[in-house]
Amino acid sequence: MHSAHSRQGHLLAFAGALCLTPDGVLVRLAGVDDWSLVFWRGAMIAAALFLILAARHRSHFWHHAMPGSRRAWFCSVLFAASSMMFVLGITHTTIASALVILSTTPMFAALYGRLFLGEITPWRTWLAMGGGATGIAVVFAGDIQGGNWQGNLFALACACLTAAHITVIRSAASGMNVMSVYGWGGMLLASGCLLLVPSLSFSFQSLLVLAIMGLLSGLAFFMLGEGAKRVPAPEVTLMMLLEPTLGPVWAFLVLGEIPTLWAVIGGGIVIVSLVFHSIAHFTSNQNA
Repeated sequence: MHSAHSRQGHLLAFAGALCLTPDGVLVRLAGVDDWSLVFWRGAMIAAALFLILAARHRSHFWHHAMPGSRRAWFCSVLFAASSMMFVLGITHTTIASALVILSTTPMFAALYGRLFLGEITPWRTWLAMGGGATGIAVVFAGDIQGGNWQGNLFALACACLTAAHITVIRSAASGMNVMSVYGWGGMLLASGCLLLVPSLSFSFQSLLVLAIMGLLSGLAFFMLGEGAKRVPAPEVTLMMLLEPTLGPVWAFLVLGEIPTLWAVIGGGIVIVSLVFHSIAHFTSNQNA
């Protein structure tokens, strides 16, 4: 039973991470301005998550849809901000560079856990964070002359904010309805950008891309959350490496976007650091 439970968790985490891999390409294919993209992405994510909640809980939908605490609302605000930074990062730098920087999120989460939750940070985490910082520095160094440094800063802000809302979720002693938090985060994102959107009209192609983006993101958050309940966190983190690994592949196949040498080198450093950290963490827990 335990083996089947664990296997189900691995499959859910893998499927959730896989759903996120084309996100950067979909942002580019939407064909709308930055603020319209932010607005519709937030609205579509909220719609997808609330539809899943409605299908799961039906008559008890409103009970499960409301965050229920100030901490949950704060988490929704952080998620909305991180989603905004994600879009701005993808649209202002190469997809490969943005995803390399975003893959450092677990390292920031470990740092926040040490600072705000009093969690003990092992030596392997400090080494991994050092490797991640080195990889980010390499990506920034390669993009300074190319004018993509602003997009890199947006991506770095996204990584920090994503780690922040993950830390807030972990700090909730009685647990937190993650789907509700993310759903309201999408609503807050859309509401905050409503006045900045030049026009709410768009082509059928843009509508289709935005709908696919919202559906995939909603499914991804749902499956990653369910997978994390069944398998250790380091294994879920390892699955998340699919995005910085496959995201640039999608960008090349669909958009013809070739990663820079600096992005490849920096990405290699970050991924090796994360793999080392995840394997070392899992091995340590197995031996404990």
